[in-house]
Amino acid sequence: MFRIYSDKDIFDNIISSPDNYPNWNKIIKDHSVVCLDINQTDLDFERANPDSFLFLFLQANARDIDIVPLDTYFQSIYANLETILENPSAAYFLNLPEAEANKLQDEMGIIINCSVIDDKLISKGTYHEWVANEIIPNNWKYIVGTFDNFPSNSMIINDRNLFSGIEGNVNMGIDNTLRFLESILPKNIKTNYHILIQSEQNSNPTNKKKCDEIATILNNEIRKLRDYNFIIENVFYNRGTMFFASTHNRKIISNYKIGKAEYSFAAFKIRDSDRLKNDDSFTLTTFFDKISSSISCLANLKAHENATQIFREIAGNCIHKINQSGPNDNIYRYYLNGIEVTQGQSTAIKNRLLN
Repeated sequence: MFRIYSDKDIFDNIISSPDNYPNWNKIIKDHSVVCLDINQTDLDFERANPDSFLFLFLQANARDIDIVPLDTYFQSIYANLETILENPSAAYFLNLPEAEANKLQDEMGIIINCSVIDDKLISKGTYHEWVANEIIPNNWKYIVGTFDNFPSNSMIINDRNLFSGIEGNVNMGIDNTLRFLESILPKNIKTNYHILIQSEQNSNPTNKKKCDEIATILNNEIRKLRDYNFIIENVFYNRGTMFFASTHNRKIISNYKIGKAEYSFAAFKIRDSDRLKNDDSFTLTTFFDKISSSISCLANLKAHENATQIFREIAGNCIHKINQSGPNDNIYRYYLNGIEVTQGQSTAIKNRLLN
């Protein structure tokens, strides 16, 4: 379920004004766990008080909405606003001035509202069906460029065939990854941006050298795309892993987005950079795109949760294999900021979406 952390007065305003905030009301009713800046005693009183907004709201809804009192957590947030990074896919409604809330959202890459509430931000999506050799002017920029102002501080790209294509002497996966990230990364944030890229490694003798080259290039070139700091991780796994079959569908997840491609994210050619290589389809949506449809919203949330869980298991097994086998073996190879991670080093995957 989607988690909402809210100041009690702001929450009362939302649930008592469904005509003003229809999207957030639907999210709260159908898809969320709500954590309030309130203690247990006061929450119990609100639940029993027939004149309270919370009592009336809960009585009017069929779903048993999970309300969690977390006053001490909110104290830690106001003492250190970076605490919100612990829940990178949640939405926050904080008792802050509007300018400060907007600034914090831009800096942290997490949805932050105050008493002035954006009811439309979270609903967004793009859908494409392509045929081989079709021309898409401005390629990835045209497709996902409108997402660059959407809150984000982390991303995971999983495509086991991402780096398998070569045009001339250039790896198509590297080229497409850089163009995709250039188009979608936020312009400015103040925290580290986490990127985890997972793909297949081949079993040929030159495999390690290729992994080294790919990881080094991505580390160096991604850092040129923006002025803020990155934590860049690459995991290469082969067909011998237990997760290989479950990673057939190419997926991208970010804080509030889930994307997929039918064939590969290495969709565009290199020399003719607006021309598609193969028949393909691409979807990128926020959790609550088409919010009027509860089925679509639940499907997006479930897809994000499932993908996150699979990626968390891949990361865990990767670390287990490294620590068990010494230097990375032919099952997994893991690079942090372009440097191969081996036994004895700090091997935990750092991407905040998995922690």
